[in-house]
Amino acid sequence: MRGIFVSCGEVSGDLYASAFVSEFLRLRPEFAGHVFGMCGPKSVAAGCDLLWSYENLKLMGIFAVIPALPRILRLRDDITREILRREPEAVILIDSPDFHLLLAKHLRKSGYHGKIVSLIPPTVWAWRAGRMKNLKRDFDFCLPLFSFEHEFLKRHGIDSYWKAHPLVNDFRNFDIPGTFRERFANARVIALMPGSRKNEIKFHLEILLRTAEILRERNYVPVFSVSSGLSENLARDIRERVASSGFEIWQGEGRDLMSGSCAVVGVSGTVAVEAMLLNKFMVVIYNMKKLTYLLLRSLVHVKNISIPNFLAGEAVYPELICDSVTPENIIHELCAYLNNPDVKLKTDRILMRVKNLMGSENAAKFWAECVNAKI
Repeated sequence: MRGIFVSCGEVSGDLYASAFVSEFLRLRPEFAGHVFGMCGPKSVAAGCDLLWSYENLKLMGIFAVIPALPRILRLRDDITREILRREPEAVILIDSPDFHLLLAKHLRKSGYHGKIVSLIPPTVWAWRAGRMKNLKRDFDFCLPLFSFEHEFLKRHGIDSYWKAHPLVNDFRNFDIPGTFRERFANARVIALMPGSRKNEIKFHLEILLRTAEILRERNYVPVFSVSSGLSENLARDIRERVASSGFEIWQGEGRDLMSGSCAVVGVSGTVAVEAMLLNKFMVVIYNMKKLTYLLLRSLVHVKNISIPNFLAGEAVYPELICDSVTPENIIHELCAYLNNPDVKLKTDRILMRVKNLMGSENAAKFWAECVNAKI
């Protein structure tokens, strides 16, 4: 038995990797001890042998990647050598397309002939459509998160399979945890989600601290989520800054915090999908260097940056980007929802409709079955 290689590059990727590994080992228990790769703590707990930490790929923005390129290329070469040495039956590459497309191409050129799977393929439907040639050339098939992605890939001749988004199963019977109820009984909590990457924290934490001051003046309880995927040093710095300002900190799962909150303010990403599945209103923020934003904006072919808005076909979640990410704008958008029953009712109805587009099956089980059928 040659095993399975699994790779992810951030907190959300680790979540999906762990779900896949758990279901695959449930389906093929004889692979226990033969699943290895680059991942995070959740994947390790699920049974993946950690050879490289996903911290290696925690980069944000084109200008953050460029100076790290020599290190990234060394990482690519190291992983390629290990895969060629072990010859796993399949290589599962999860999200982080800038690195994983590079790795898949290098693997093929270096002589790897096993299956290569893109789990959460690059968003070729939104930008950089040229990556489709990489998917056709280097990957055996794709396992996207959303039905519209699946249909797009199929239309362009890429082998794709889809049944549901993986978070649907996680949130099927989700309830507010008892620890939240005990700690914040009857409080009007606003969940503040500053991100899971160093640069996200850099561009958003100070703005959220100033937003929290206004919320406190208006008798809300702002609570900061400290992502479990952060390095200990960064997590400690955030806790110290938040605590010194007199605000509450939530160190459990971000979804637990959001589930009991009146609304959410957070950095665009998986957290917006989680908020939608919890029927929670969210103000989506995304701040970055202006030059980076202008470059990305020229390349992106879709109007919205948040998946719930894309699925809805309208801005169910307000999106504040770059210069518009201010405490005043955040408060304005929150109040427009919280203080207007008609807006609240309309928004909640749209969220329920969009949730139905996410599928209803166990996506991770489906992924494991697809991989197992191909190896």
